[in-house]
Amino acid sequence: MTMQRARRLASTAVVAVLAVAGLTACQQSPDVAVYSAGGKITQERVQGIYDQVQDQLVAERKKAQEQAEAAGTEALPQPVMPFKQQDVLNTLISVDILRKSAKAHGVQPAAAPTVEQVAQARNYSPAWEYTQLFAETYRLRTALQAAVPPATLTDADMRDVYTRLVQGGAADPNIKFEEFSSTLSAENKALLQSYVSLRTELGEIVKNDKLKINPRYGNQEIVLLSAQGGDGKEVPLVVLRLGDEAGDAYVTDVSAVTTVA
Repeated sequence: MTMQRARRLASTAVVAVLAVAGLTACQQSPDVAVYSAGGKITQERVQGIYDQVQDQLVAERKKAQEQAEAAGTEALPQPVMPFKQQDVLNTLISVDILRKSAKAHGVQPAAAPTVEQVAQARNYSPAWEYTQLFAETYRLRTALQAAVPPATLTDADMRDVYTRLVQGGAADPNIKFEEFSSTLSAENKALLQSYVSLRTELGEIVKNDKLKINPRYGNQEIVLLSAQGGDGKEVPLVVLRLGDEAGDAYVTDVSAVTTVA
């Protein structure tokens, strides 16, 4: 009886070891960009969105080049991609998490900005899937901003925003933090309260999804609220860092890890 029980225990242990080994092997697969409890995002998916844009730009450049040669004018430069593969993955992650939050709150994406508006502002094509997904992140954030209960802003929240504004050139560095904090308009304070609250909610979704990211895509964060810097560039103000609030969000042993464009 004791021997049979020992054999059963040994067999169970072997099954457990095989299960863990299988999970490890799965998470080492180089063809996966993101793992989550609900599924995964493959590198093929990321590459497909990226290639759609690259192929179009190359085709447009080739056509323009042929026209230039026929007219005897100078050769055109190689097309420059307006975003990286890391950006594609970031948008896919953001859309997935924001959709889950919107479903939980029973809200639909806001009507604006439209794909056409985002395309015009970013100099993208509205036909690109990337543009459509990117626009959806804006509309989901807008809808959720009105749906989440406002958070109580902590001193750390305010200091983080202040530092980001100053470093991004969106605020006068001569203005002290105390003055910035005391003179913040009610409208801007309400925005911060909403998006800090949304950051907390999304952090819980990421945690529950057990999100794991292939480290070849670098550090990832979801930008929830931003301002325009002095140079016209976006200054992230409220962000969800996927490796901080959610714990270690990166698979640390992925085969053939290389940096992507």
